[in-house]
Amino acid sequence: MTLAENLHTIWHWRWLVLIVVVVPTIAAIIFAQTRPTKYTTSIAFTVNRVNNQVNTKDYQYDGYYALQASDLFSDTVVSWFLTPSVIVDIYNTANVPADVTDLTALTSRFNIKKYSSQNIVVKYSVGNKDDAMKLATAIIQTVGTKAAQLNQTADAKAIYAVNGSTPVTVKDSKQLPIVGAVGFIIGAFLATLLIGLLEALRKPGSSHNESAHP
Repeated sequence: MTLAENLHTIWHWRWLVLIVVVVPTIAAIIFAQTRPTKYTTSIAFTVNRVNNQVNTKDYQYDGYYALQASDLFSDTVVSWFLTPSVIVDIYNTANVPADVTDLTALTSRFNIKKYSSQNIVVKYSVGNKDDAMKLATAIIQTVGTKAAQLNQTADAKAIYAVNGSTPVTVKDSKQLPIVGAVGFIIGAFLATLLIGLLEALRKPGSSHNESAHP
């Protein structure tokens, strides 16, 4: 079909096109606008060695093995955010209701990523800014306490310290233009399929006639 024929077809079904395109677009924008507000918080943790476990002049690879040990200890810190009991402790420390209904959902509340052997970033989203700050304080406190209790030398000195940075909290954008554009594209795609189907039903013999009369 030529461009003129396509435009004529679209004009013929203009009200259908308008409805099919506009409805998903408006629905997407309304959905984005009415969904609950979220606040996302990011906290960076640094794993630092504060005491040497072995002190000897013959220990030539102390820096290398210390880095490897730091990497393993960072894995342990990451595992805490996958442990339901630790997460519940964080909520209790923050005095924020945990509202535990499913263990899988509970352990997925925190997105934690280890960027290096000494750099860990924790992100989470909640619907209240005050709760976001309370949880941030509780997370830093809980991680610091557990880290101090876990790693110690023979004389009860901590080998590693896990230090949390200043939490960064931002209000999530609802991204109305992007959501509206997605709704528009979906509507346009559905309109194209629907018009093609209606045109095929409206002219059932057009293909046969064209093949019989070249």
